[in-house]
Formats: sequence, C-alpha cells, structure tokens
Amino acid sequence: MNECAYAPMEHPPSQRRFAHVRAILWLPVMLVPTITTAAGRADGAGTVHVWQRWEHTLHSAKSYTNPYADVVLGVTYSGPKGQTLRTYGFWDGGNAFGIRCAFPAAGTWRWHTECSDATDAGLHNQSGQVRVVSYTGRNPLYRHGFLQVSPSRRYLIHADGTPFLWIGDTAWVGPMHAAAADWDAYLADRVSKRFSVVQIGPAPTWAGRRDALGNTPFVGEGLAQWNPAFWREYDRKVERANQRGLMVMLVGLMEPTSRYPSSAEARLFARQLVARLYGNFVAFSPSFDSPYMPLGDEVGAAVRDATSVHLITQHPGTDLDAAERYHSKSYVDFAGLQSGAGWGTNPLSPEIASRNAVEWSARMYRMEPPKPFVLLEARYDSGLNQGQMPRLPRSCGYLAMLSGAAGYTYGCAGLWNWGGPAGDDPQSKPWSWREGMAQPSSVDMKRMAGLFSSIRWWELVPRPDLIRAQPAEWTRTVAMAATPKMDLALVYLPDNPQATIGMEGFPGPVRAKWFNPATGESKAVGGAVQPTGEHTFSRPGAWGDAVLILTSSPGRR
Repeated sequence: MNECAYAPMEHPPSQRRFAHVRAILWLPVMLVPTITTAAGRADGAGTVHVWQRWEHTLHSAKSYTNPYADVVLGVTYSGPKGQTLRTYGFWDGGNAFGIRCAFPAAGTWRWHTECSDATDAGLHNQSGQVRVVSYTGRNPLYRHGFLQVSPSRRYLIHADGTPFLWIGDTAWVGPMHAAAADWDAYLADRVSKRFSVVQIGPAPTWAGRRDALGNTPFVGEGLAQWNPAFWREYDRKVERANQRGLMVMLVGLMEPTSRYPSSAEARLFARQLVARLYGNFVAFSPSFDSPYMPLGDEVGAAVRDATSVHLITQHPGTDLDAAERYHSKSYVDFAGLQSGAGWGTNPLSPEIASRNAVEWSARMYRMEPPKPFVLLEARYDSGLNQGQMPRLPRSCGYLAMLSGAAGYTYGCAGLWNWGGPAGDDPQSKPWSWREGMAQPSSVDMKRMAGLFSSIRWWELVPRPDLIRAQPAEWTRTVAMAATPKMDLALVYLPDNPQATIGMEGFPGPVRAKWFNPATGESKAVGGAVQPTGEHTFSRPGAWGDAVLILTSSPGRR
C-alpha cells in the first residue's frame, strides 16, 4: 500500500494552525512511563491481542464550540521493531476523544498525541504504552492480519501473505436500521454461507434519517457536527462483523447522508470516521454509485492521509469510464467496478449485466499499472430477477472471477435496503431483510466460495483465447481462466450444453470434472484428454449452468 504522505490539505480556520504541528507530529516519540489504558478487549494491565481493536479515551481540558471540527488530534504508535503507525483521534461526545489501533506485532507499543490546540493539557502531549500479545484463536482476520495488495498486484492478501478470497454481500443500511440482535443474526447467516465481506454505507437519506435507536447521524441540519451516539452504535456493528471474521467495506465517505456536501465537510467526516474505525478490519470507498468527480479524489486523499494501513478503492456507478479514471489514482489500492445490476424491467437487462461482467472485467484486468479489481456490484437477486433469469447473480460472479476479478460482491433485495422499498421491482412485494437473507441465491455464494477456496484461485489468468465457437449471446458467453503453467483451468458455461476448448498449452493429459453451481454436485469425466488440438466437453444433460475443472501435469496418464 501507499505510504501515508500527509500532504497539506486545506482545513477550516480553526484547524489551519495544525499544519505546523504535522511537521513535528510524526517524529519518534520518547519513552514514557506506562499508563494503564481503557483498552478494548484488554485486561487491567493494558494488554491486547495482535490485530484486535484497542482503544483509549482522552478528555479535553478545555471547552470548544464544535469539538468535532475545531480540534485535530494526531496520534503516533511506535512498535518494538521500529514500526510506526500514524493516524488521528476522533471526537466522541462532550469532552471525550478516542484513539484506536490494531497492532500488527506482539511486544510493547507506545503511543503519543499532538493536538492542534497545544494548550489543551488533556489532549496534547499525552502518551502511554500497551502490551500486545499473540492471538491464538480461530478468527481468520485476527490470525492473518489486515488486507494488503499481493506482490503480483493481482489479488488481495492478509498481512501474513495468506490470499484473501473476496465474496461480498451488500447490506448498505444494515448498520443504520438493524436492531443489534437482528444484525447478529444476519452476520451469523453470512458466516455460515462463507461470505468474507460485508459492504455498508454511512447514513443515506434515501433510507431514512434515524437509526434503529432513534439517533440521527448529525446534530441539526447539515454536516457541521456528527452525533456520537449514532456513530457509536454504527461502529459496534462494524466491530461485531469483525468479531465474526467478516471484513467490512465502507462505501460513500464523500456523501455521508446525501449528495454532495462541500469538500471540507466530506474530508472532515472522512478523517473522523477513519479514526473511529482505525482499529477495525475495514476498507474505504469515497464514492457510492457516482460518476468520476474531483470530490472522490479529494476525499480519497483525506482517507489516505488518515491511514496507511487500510485499503482504499472507489465504488463507481455503472460507469466503466469512472472505474478506469479512478484506477490510476495513487491513493487507490485496488480498483472497484460496478458492472450493472440490470435495474428496471428492460428485457435486455440480463444481456447487459452479463456483457459488462465479462467485457468490463476484461478491460479492468488489462489496465496499467496492474491493480487487483473487485466486481463490487452486479445483478441483484429480486422478484424481478427471478422472473427474468434467476441464475444471473451467481453467473455474474463466475463470469467476472474468470475474467480477472479478485473478488465478487453479491446483492439481494430486502438486504441492501434492509426491508425498504424494492426499488427496481415496483410490481413485486418488497422482501423483508429476513426473506432477502434466506433467498437460495445466497447459498449459491456459499458454493462459489467453496469451489474457489478448494483451488489456487489467485493464480488464475483469463484465457478467453482458448474458447472455441463462442456463442453470440452475452447471457451464454463462456468464460475461462487458467494458471500460467496450465496445470489448472476453470471454464464456466452459463447456459451451454457443451464447450469446445483449445487444448494447446496444457503440460500433459487433462483430467476433467464438472461442478454444478446450483447444487454443489460434482461429476468426474472418465478418461484423459490429450493436450493437442481441440476438445468438446459436454455438460451433464440435466444441468443448467456448470463449471468445468481441468487439471493437468507433465507425463500424467
């Protein structure tokens, strides 16, 4: 990831004096006596596990008209082997300010603060230390660490190098509208179905103006001061997802409620929210279904200023131009793509959604410099979808993954809107969040995750050149990817009784096995195919869409 550059940014007048503080803020801190801290998941001695969220509360010694905007609190964490992490604190109501971290290594970590108001003895020049011990539990996030970009820049990995398979779900307003028990039930369901990511938005006005407890996200009209009660409950939902082993992607930092605030308001919100979630397994996207705009870049820079340890992307609208323009930005770690959910009753929607999942994914894969990209939103399941093409949500996933995507995010009516209006499906009865959660299409994602987890998916490279006699219809387009050594290949047939493959390049005789994405059934093909010429593989007769798994090794008979 990019190093945190801390480039100068325009701040409100009350914060401009902090510019000179930044110049000295990140110097190595002096050793200080141990201070017992109020730490998340910590014992009385201030002990926390590696990668688990630690937090401490500071109290300002002065009163401010608007502490949310008037105070800039910086914090540096120094580790046992010279590691340094730099971020901000956040205002948490009254005279309380929070600092948070997830420490990447065991040992003693020290923290030190600098405040834009150097006369505030409660915030400025505060320090302490935390004892960090190894994690021995089963949570995959805490075991493997924050996400990073792989050395090949084609997929995502954990801090320890473990590949991360992104199978996401959109619960955009879940943190806003879900009761605590309902959110836990949702998380448990998604974990059981092998999702690895939940995508959420901040507090969009299209979903209402209050959370499940009656809190508004901001005090009064506008974005001048956030309501700590709202964001405390919000980040509890994020923390609960992490505790279940689910990564969280927060989408829409440049529009916390409605489109579009001033740059200063959006950047201030981004800094505060990143600081609040600095100790969590999160990724950030300024954009939420928008075309390319300078505001996205400005907020992206603000997010990068606040964190060098979290991944940043952009979630554009159904707009390839926006995805491509954001791709080259230095603050973008992995690219985001929305291939098109196929909204509306247009009978060509399935064709468009299928085409974009293949063609746009291929375009993103070929871009330079290479970056991982994730298909963050495709065709949602809904009453409309089930009347048109029920398999389409899973088909878009296979088409994108075999066209170069490093991950795929699924969506379903009832969940993205947490039981609100159906949006694209006005003639269909809206689903509740529980009905949306229980749709069979979500089990398709479990099967997809199981299949990819069983192979070296991170080595796959798109090979559409090996598909012969490609159908003209995009809804029947065959997708193929293989490892560079051609010892493993996957072929997806959306609605085709057979696929003809060019066998050149396989290192030896090829064994074939079929996988049914709708049932999870597997069926081996008898005999081996020689790695010459072309070969037609016929799908089991009663199946719909199917995945063909080809394996080969030199000299194998």
